[in-house]
Amino acid sequence: MFRGLAPAGPRFVHFACENLHERLPPHTTVRYRTTVKRYIDGAITKFWIVLLGTTFGLFAVIGVWVGLTSEGLQAPYLNVAFVVSWLISLLLLIPVFWLMKNRPADKVATWGEAMVGSVYVFFLLFWIYGTVPHQWLTFAEAELNWRSDAFLIGFRTPWDSSQGVLEWALPFDITYATLKDLIAVAVYGVGLVANVAVFVMWQKRGDTISAPELESQSRYGRPIVKAADKASAAKVGV
Repeated sequence: MFRGLAPAGPRFVHFACENLHERLPPHTTVRYRTTVKRYIDGAITKFWIVLLGTTFGLFAVIGVWVGLTSEGLQAPYLNVAFVVSWLISLLLLIPVFWLMKNRPADKVATWGEAMVGSVYVFFLLFWIYGTVPHQWLTFAEAELNWRSDAFLIGFRTPWDSSQGVLEWALPFDITYATLKDLIAVAVYGVGLVANVAVFVMWQKRGDTISAPELESQSRYGRPIVKAADKASAAKVGV
């Protein structure tokens, strides 16, 4: 079993233990240690990734469409008031997330904290559901002239230059006022989904997640060796 080993003595005993550990049966139990992580840390990161991705996507779609269909506007084809109001709504979320991460979940709020928090949340909801859609509707009506008498026809078809693609394909008419309202609904939808997500994160801010992690050392105090390293060691007769 211990081929190629030195004569008896302390060095022999050491090598014998090493070889015995390398030849443990396959059913040997591997121990894990548990790493506890906070739910709120990962949730906030995922929230920002999704929200910022949605923001860039929505602005890109609106900017490209306005640039292709409107004349007299310069890049990036978006209204400053609408963009700034959206960005302010993102900045207003930062104190909320700071409280989620730093305030203990079991700490009871005082009357003063409850009043300040309720006023802040009311202002945040008023800004998201009132100011941001209002700025978009004002921009679409005043600067883009997306009215009910302007029809969405699409690009001109190569086989009939008198008709647009949408005008030719759809059995009904779509006005720019309808498109304006659909984008407003999308803005409300983003706000509503973010609203529900923040509520859920606030309720679960004290939860923890246990993630099992493989121990880096065996019960003999030696580093756990990968299978490839064991195979190479066996070839050289270790």
